Amino acid sequence: MSEGHLSDDEVAASHRAGSIAADDFRRTLSELVLETTSADPLEFLARAVMMVTINGLNQSKPENKSNLQLFQVELIQALALSRKRTLPDPGADYPEVTERVTGLIRQNAQAYQDQVKSKASPDPVENRKQEMLNLIQRWTLAVRGARQDYQTRQYAKELATSVNQSFRHYYGCEATEVVAALSAIIDLCQSRIKVHMEDMRSWMMPRNAGKGLLDAFTRELNPEEKAEITTRAASVRHDRKQLFALLWNINEQRWAKLFRFLYVDLVSTAPPDQAQAIISVLEQLSLNFGDVTEADLQHLHLDNPIQRKPLIKMDGGEFFCVGPQILGVHLAEIVESLCGKYPKLKKAAEKARADWLETRLSDTVRTFLPHAEVREQVKWSDDGGVTTWESDLVAIIDKTVLIFEAKSAKLCAPARRGAFRSLKDALNELIVAPSSQSLRLKQRILDANAPLSFNSRQGPFEIHPKGIRDIARLNIVHDAVGPLSSHWPQLKQAGLIPEDADIAPTMSVFDLETVFELVPREVERCHYLTRRAEIERNTIYTADELDLLALYSTTRFNIGEDEYDGGQLAWYGLSRSLRYIHDETRGVRLSARPAATTEFWSNILEGLETTRPEGWTRFGHRLLNVDISQQKQIEKLVKEGMKKTRGRPDLFFHSGVTFGAQKKMQTIAVAVGAPVPPTQFEQNLITCADSALEQGGQDEVLILYWYMPRTSEPYDFIGVVKQQRLKSPLAQFNEPSWVLRGW
Repeated sequence: MSEGHLSDDEVAASHRAGSIAADDFRRTLSELVLETTSADPLEFLARAVMMVTINGLNQSKPENKSNLQLFQVELIQALALSRKRTLPDPGADYPEVTERVTGLIRQNAQAYQDQVKSKASPDPVENRKQEMLNLIQRWTLAVRGARQDYQTRQYAKELATSVNQSFRHYYGCEATEVVAALSAIIDLCQSRIKVHMEDMRSWMMPRNAGKGLLDAFTRELNPEEKAEITTRAASVRHDRKQLFALLWNINEQRWAKLFRFLYVDLVSTAPPDQAQAIISVLEQLSLNFGDVTEADLQHLHLDNPIQRKPLIKMDGGEFFCVGPQILGVHLAEIVESLCGKYPKLKKAAEKARADWLETRLSDTVRTFLPHAEVREQVKWSDDGGVTTWESDLVAIIDKTVLIFEAKSAKLCAPARRGAFRSLKDALNELIVAPSSQSLRLKQRILDANAPLSFNSRQGPFEIHPKGIRDIARLNIVHDAVGPLSSHWPQLKQAGLIPEDADIAPTMSVFDLETVFELVPREVERCHYLTRRAEIERNTIYTADELDLLALYSTTRFNIGEDEYDGGQLAWYGLSRSLRYIHDETRGVRLSARPAATTEFWSNILEGLETTRPEGWTRFGHRLLNVDISQQKQIEKLVKEGMKKTRGRPDLFFHSGVTFGAQKKMQTIAVAVGAPVPPTQFEQNLITCADSALEQGGQDEVLILYWYMPRTSEPYDFIGVVKQQRLKSPLAQFNEPSWVLRGW
């Protein structure tokens, strides 16, 4: 839908397209119900989830449009549970049924989203509002796994620990035992799939052909199974293509067994007095065939009951879990939903959730910014104590102040579905109010001329405003708000947040932890947060936090004129470049390729972080704004200077490079020469700065200085020289026009 002005003809055309989409949605929904209930749904559900596994689906976003997405598996499961179960049919063509179902589910999802075209308006304000609502709907529909698996498990387990006593009062078992049982389902699923995939790889080897292929397939089978398959394969064993097709079909028939469990098996290690209660809770998290209603189907895309009840109840104390992904993604929300059924337990869970968020934020900042002074529950007043303001966490690192405001409120279901009033209220609580809170403290620091006193959980402390060069503000939430947090200019236009609001970047605590973990250096983490705010202020883009992390991992946000030219930047999906890798303690974790950096430049950054001279965070920011081509250019100048001054203590080499977008130009100067007395050293800096700034046309310059002969350090001096106007025409050297600063 266009956000601009639409003519009457364009509105009419959009309405027709929306009407067609509504018809397509109803048609494909009807066809899906028929397809998913025409054959044993467990068979094609198993095939669907194995497609996700084999394709290696990233839980955050699909790798490409042809892959089956996790939310589509959820939809298929809900559709299959809308009717009584069809008994297994040995003659059913399950691969064909699966292909038809997955094709229809894609059409149905697209039609659901396209229905919104019927809401197009001649009024551009209404269109902008609708586009924002569409954005949150699309994000709610398609995105799963805002946390990494280990983060979900940690939170679920720690939340359960906090509410154990109250939970047992209502459910007869401890919440941690329920989490352990659900985690066991995930682990068993993953273990079974891993073993099966290893078996598949063993017989699918290209070198296996004919008898070798058959032997590899049947190697681990019992004699009866081996004889039965060998007999079936006799007529095609000389045709590898047909033989492979037969064996693949048999292989697919095994998949459903990977996801079948007995309730009793999951409580074998639980305390005996809690075992039956745990089974009762698991049964509450299970749906029978026929439990999904027609009303559920109409709103299935934005409110799928499968997310809260992911298990399928079967006869004989059995249940079916469609793979570990769905249960793993929603584990924490399942625990919260169980707590939400009882007011007192819900209140206890909400308090535990808020406490956990603040603790996790503090632990994350302290772990990944070890040289920061971290203060929690920072209180201050600007009216003599009449009014006391509070910030959740303040970190002071060198000349940088980071202000974090933590909000644990949930984005409610109506807001996720795009209900305007609910979404506006949620954004006010999660984004607008904490932004105002952090802005108040930032302005207090900027306006002060003397040290400011604060109280905190750790005791009183001071901030010296004159030494502060950068203040970054962040809203830290518990649940990700997806790409909405990067759309505040459009949110203002749509009336979802106030026009005059100064919005701070918003990210979940899980995203903050992931960013800090994947960004390798302390100075880079500070740089990310500072540039994150600038990117949000300067550009128009669509992305969530992991997309931005992927962008930073390749560019360090050095995107040139794209930052300022006003064009729409489509970064949504860049997180596909982030890969899950094996981790000994976590199972898997995200990883990112580091930004291209020369060894020469890496050594400078490492040296800066090791020595941490006054102003090191700001020096680091300037160094991190240099892309690899400029790094090579500067290294070339250094080598030239060393060549010219080698054995010539009387020579002083200097040169400069100016680069960057037109609105963010910066100059870096290179100085190479023999060690000299302080007075001469200062004169060398003045000479170098004067030349570099005249050439670059800037007001300040970062100078990197190397002594010849070389020392063991990656550089010997770093500093910023800033040009100032002469106070009088008679000023001489003792009042120079250049002032050295740790800027």
